[in-house]
Amino acid sequence: MTLKPFYAKLKFLAKLQIGLVSVLFVFSTHAATSQIQHKQATQDSTEDNQVHFLVQEMPVFPGNLNTWIYNNIRYPETAKEKKLEGKVYVRFVIEKDGAVSNVKIIRGVSPELDNEAKAVIASMPKWEPGKQNGSPVRVSYTVPVYFALKSTSPSVERRTFDRYLKVLNAEEEKLKNGLDSVPQASFDMYRLYLKKRYGSDKAVYKGIITSAREQQQSSEIMLSIVMPTMSLPVTDKNKILQFYKEEWDEQIRLIDSLPTEDFTSEYVRITPRFRANTTLREIKIRDYLGEKKFKRYVEDCIFNPGKLIRAIIANPFVGKWEKIRENGVETKQLLQKEYFDDFTFSCSNGVNGTYKIAHGQFLSEHAPSVKIKDIVESSAHYQYDANNRILVLTGEVKLKLADGTQKNVQVKETWRRIE
Repeated sequence: MTLKPFYAKLKFLAKLQIGLVSVLFVFSTHAATSQIQHKQATQDSTEDNQVHFLVQEMPVFPGNLNTWIYNNIRYPETAKEKKLEGKVYVRFVIEKDGAVSNVKIIRGVSPELDNEAKAVIASMPKWEPGKQNGSPVRVSYTVPVYFALKSTSPSVERRTFDRYLKVLNAEEEKLKNGLDSVPQASFDMYRLYLKKRYGSDKAVYKGIITSAREQQQSSEIMLSIVMPTMSLPVTDKNKILQFYKEEWDEQIRLIDSLPTEDFTSEYVRITPRFRANTTLREIKIRDYLGEKKFKRYVEDCIFNPGKLIRAIIANPFVGKWEKIRENGVETKQLLQKEYFDDFTFSCSNGVNGTYKIAHGQFLSEHAPSVKIKDIVESSAHYQYDANNRILVLTGEVKLKLADGTQKNVQVKETWRRIE
């Protein structure tokens, strides 16, 4: 949910929130269900063709959604020539039988990228359908499809932890004096905007709730990738997730508690509370983590998530991994491997080379100069299964030995992301 420009006082935090609000954790959707059900139909049957945005059992994709999109997307050549990049938001309906229908672009980049994103989403396999009261229902779903020519972060404004902390401390002092009120001119302007966009108070409520859920859904994708890579203890990560959950539960509760009659005016009137709740969330995280860990959180979760998202989705291997299992046996000798976005890799045992990703989840690696014992060259062809944390490689490694002979080895390796 995006607040309007009349919150000039909070401009800096609003900028930070662009990255931050996109970081809601993956299970918060279900937590909000009970709080908003009295404003939406709870009775359903297989004869009901209503499209739901939130149900008791959300649809489930058969596998890793991000990996499937990555393996099936084809970067249009015309878009490459024009150096077009960006994120296309696609909305679609998951039918009662799990089929995908009504695919639409709700925020595009260019005709070339929009059409490719739409075609890929339309070709998805059937999902496990969503259910309400035990019956399958039609559910609206929105996903972002990323296009990146290289997994490098776009240029961003200069942001520092010291500046962020200074602004946060200043906002904390302001909150001690109470919430700001919405200036009358801004109040009237925003109210008229909502009325013009949606129509009746009932329609405004539906639009606001829908927008909040869609933002939350997009945020879940972001957080599911960012949080596992943060260099903080698990207990700290769980506490951060709790603070985000509390904020978003409160946001849904506030929206849902407003009277149906004159909903638009009441909603505009309480918008400063949403910004205040975001500030309070950051204060809680700061106080819990302490300044040193809080700096790590700000840099990883606020300043840099865009870089991480682009790297992982544009190329799911980019980053540092450690081998934890080979052919069913836990590895005793530590081995780390780092994949780079220029399609080169480097291992802690001195093996360096290049890699290629092929359609159908195949990965090829080639190390022309191994220099390990009697091995002088190696090449491998794997079928891979990857998500943002675990990588499983199954295939054959061909080793060229110093005596001129060749040795083929069948392997199944499991790697864990560490950066």
